[in-house]
Amino acid sequence: MPSATAWRLTRRPWADLSGEGARRHGGRWNSPGRPVVYLSEEAALPLLEVLVHLDLPPDLLPPDYVLMRVDLSALEQAAPGGWLEDGPDTLLDERDSRAWGDRWIAEARTPVLRVPSVLVAESANLVLNVRHGLAAAIPSPGQRPFAFGPRLL
Repeated sequence: MPSATAWRLTRRPWADLSGEGARRHGGRWNSPGRPVVYLSEEAALPLLEVLVHLDLPPDLLPPDYVLMRVDLSALEQAAPGGWLEDGPDTLLDERDSRAWGDRWIAEARTPVLRVPSVLVAESANLVLNVRHGLAAAIPSPGQRPFAFGPRLL
C-alpha cells in the first residue's frame, strides 16, 4: 500500500482539489466533464509530468508554480483497505485509459485510483475522484513555492 501522502505540481491559481482543469479538458484517465485531480506518489514525478508538457523557454516559465502535499490519511482512516484501487498494471492507449477511468469515476468504487505513469512505468500517479463521498474528508493541501532548477531546463 502506498504512502498516504500525494504530490501535485501546478500553478498557484489552480492549486486546489476542485478537479476543474481535468473537468474542462479531460486527461489520460478521464473524459471532459468528469472532475478529478491528478496526483503522484513521489514528489519528483509531477515535475517530470509538467516538464514533458512545457513548451516554453526557461526565461518565460511562470514564477507561480507550487508543489502541493496532499494528505490522504483521512481516506485511509475512513475506509481502511477500501480508499484506493489499483488500475490496470499495463499502459493502455489514451482512449482505453479514459474509458477505464470514466467507469471507475461513475461507479465511485474508491476515492483514489492508482495508475502507472506513462513517463516512468515503475512509478505511480493517483487519480482523485473529487465527487466521491469520502473526498471531502481530505484536508486542504499544504504547498510551497517551486522553482525549476536551471539544470533541468
